[in-house]
Amino acid sequence: MRLPFSDRTWSWIKRVALAAWLAAIAWLVVSRAGEIDWAQVREALVSFDAMTIGTGFALAVPAMLACASFDLIGRHATGHSLPIPRVMLISYTGYYFSLNLGALVGGLAFRYRLYMPYGLPGMTISQIIGLSVVTNWSGYLPIAGSVLAYRPPELPEAWGVGSAVLRGAGFLLLAISAGYVVFCAVRGGTTVRWKGSTLRLPTVGIAAVQIGLSIVSWCSIGAIIAWLLPGDVSWFTVMPVLMVSAIAGIWSHVPSGLGVVELVFVALLGHEIRQSALLAAVLVYRIIYYLAPFALAIASYAYLEATARRHADGS
Repeated sequence: MRLPFSDRTWSWIKRVALAAWLAAIAWLVVSRAGEIDWAQVREALVSFDAMTIGTGFALAVPAMLACASFDLIGRHATGHSLPIPRVMLISYTGYYFSLNLGALVGGLAFRYRLYMPYGLPGMTISQIIGLSVVTNWSGYLPIAGSVLAYRPPELPEAWGVGSAVLRGAGFLLLAISAGYVVFCAVRGGTTVRWKGSTLRLPTVGIAAVQIGLSIVSWCSIGAIIAWLLPGDVSWFTVMPVLMVSAIAGIWSHVPSGLGVVELVFVALLGHEIRQSALLAAVLVYRIIYYLAPFALAIASYAYLEATARRHADGS
């Protein structure tokens, strides 16, 4: 079927639609920001003691180690010989650049740059990146599916999404997760040809490792937020909100979901926790899980760039 628009016109339409969507998100975030007492937020921020923040960083360590291990799945699948510590540095650096700067900066092109000095074929790099992305979200599916199917959050009426829709989405995510495991059990280990390259499909054992790493990552993130929130808000209350905020952040196309994640937490937990304290906790969470690891990722990137030639020559 022939499209009624040329490729250039269609590309322009998509850019305008994205700009309009980002403008709408920005307006929503700014309008809600005007309703918050920022003096109280500052008071809540300074009330965090060193013990609380230090424990938050400790809770972030399993997530950081998990994301640093994502590319090891690709190393196993492709059989390349880069040392494991260097692969973990590349995986960690690529993950946190993508998390903080968005897919356009920290995504495909950036990850290619990290791997290209070692002479890996482009298709091999693509497979590594693809498996890393699948690994990151493989644990999200069963967690989000479970919490949405059995304990969906109460969304504001203005969002137009009821609990029945959320439960249906939850069961769909669980079905997709189960389907991936079944597919790996049936076809895992076989090879397929794609664009002149041979790709080996993950076995069910590899799928289990992927899901395990991802679950560790997401559960660790939820533990950070639950620890920082005041009162008796449990991890089980935080996880449904975290699952919704993750998708909202991606749909918004805003790097790191800045403002959007905060908006979701305020909208869904604002009736249980004072908004200033809630927002302060989410901001500290950003420092612990986004900004501090990103600073390490910048240092890691500088190290990788400085030592790439020496390691490539030695391989």
